[in-house]
Amino acid sequence: MSRRVLLAIALLGLAGCHRRAATDADCRAILDRLVEMELAESGFHDPALVPRWQGELARRFDDDLRRCRGVRVSDDLPACLRAAQNPEQIAHRCMK
Repeated sequence: MSRRVLLAIALLGLAGCHRRAATDADCRAILDRLVEMELAESGFHDPALVPRWQGELARRFDDDLRRCRGVRVSDDLPACLRAAQNPEQIAHRCMK
């Protein structure tokens, strides 16, 4: 799981010009969506697991989340995250 999360977070650093700088909430929303996707792909459908993994990975990737702050994102980031079907779509559609 962490390899995909790291890939997506690393790609955040490569994001180009957009409308505003990512906030702490934006970065956390990206991580949370990646965790949801990874758990679903791994076959975990217990809703109780999602918040536990989100908290664990937020602690584990705290440095990456701090580097995410200030990355340029579009104003429609929440809608893009909801529509994304995989981490690559987040990296290439939501963050470019």
